[in-house]
Amino acid sequence: MRRIKYIAAALLAASALTLSACSDADLAVRDEYGRFGTQNRWVYSAAEDPDADAIWAQMTACTAALEESLSVSAEGGDIARFNAAAAGQTVSVGETAYGILQTAAAMYTETAMYTETGGAYNPATGLLVDLWGFSPRHRAVDYQPALPYDRQNFEESLPEQKFINAFSAPEMTDFSAVVLSETDGGYSIAKPAAVASVDGTDYSMRISLDGIGKGASVDAAWEILRAADVRYGYYNAGGSSLLVLENPARSDGLWKITVNSPREELGASYATLSVSNTTISTSGDYEQYYEIGGTRYCHIIGRDGMPVGAGSHVLCATVVGGSAAAGDARATALVAMTEKKAVAYASAHADEFRVMFVWYDAAEDSYALYTNLDEASYELTASFDRVEAFS
Repeated sequence: MRRIKYIAAALLAASALTLSACSDADLAVRDEYGRFGTQNRWVYSAAEDPDADAIWAQMTACTAALEESLSVSAEGGDIARFNAAAAGQTVSVGETAYGILQTAAAMYTETAMYTETGGAYNPATGLLVDLWGFSPRHRAVDYQPALPYDRQNFEESLPEQKFINAFSAPEMTDFSAVVLSETDGGYSIAKPAAVASVDGTDYSMRISLDGIGKGASVDAAWEILRAADVRYGYYNAGGSSLLVLENPARSDGLWKITVNSPREELGASYATLSVSNTTISTSGDYEQYYEIGGTRYCHIIGRDGMPVGAGSHVLCATVVGGSAAAGDARATALVAMTEKKAVAYASAHADEFRVMFVWYDAAEDSYALYTNLDEASYELTASFDRVEAFS
């Protein structure tokens, strides 16, 4: 039995768990299962009389197109074709993938004119994600080793260091080396010419956009709902990426959002957010991980080629505001940052989005909560050793 943990609901709208208490609002629910390996849910007010069938059809069609385009395993998918291409090859892609690649590039880069994550969010870790056992193929019940670096029991033994070194080399993980081009209405991406050679086998860069795929589906849903003049409800993509409009059962329009705890000792949840008309993204080391010798290895890979999860680090981060795709990337980046870097990054972008994250200090075996959310917009439901507010 595979022991990788997949937490399907890091963020849950509390009212979705207690819909009977909102019967006067006449809330309706549409669910779709399996997209991006998770559940998508649209909750809306039937009293608002939206054309629910047409809206839901648009939403599900957009999500299906996004999943196919961004999949690393779907035959013919844009990202799968890029990963399969030889080093230095140019691959044509559709408009959907191209737009998300642009978002990913913006989240990755750090320039003199604009500072984003400075590489903390990095789509060019596809080789490392696969090496550590977090690709879709590793979740198959009939998984069998197929590549030179594969391990039969990948959740019980570490990869060989020679592969970690090769796959984490700068030429394999510098996403800025991927060239995006738009000519005559077409779109393409050029793969870097560099290769990593291990035991006579050459490997070229692979990328993964799964981390922002759900957010992209939330952004698409918001466009559809906006075009249909839908005012009430929310759209939840797997619990980690969420759009909240207005709550028809409350005069202030706010939804209560429960944020799950990354560790059992903090309880089931650690905060409740009160928000409306915004996006929320969350990421953490508790969503996909396994443990070997008491050390946690999760799906978020650092610049050294090692998964986040050991020693002092950000356990989980929640981003409120901005586009959901960017929020997904930012939340992932925060988990890969140091304490000081995470605070500095969130402070520098406070006009664009707000942040809440949990820091674990391994030396002190203590937990700290950092946030620049407005005090009226959240309530802590767990006890922390330290709570730090920053602007």
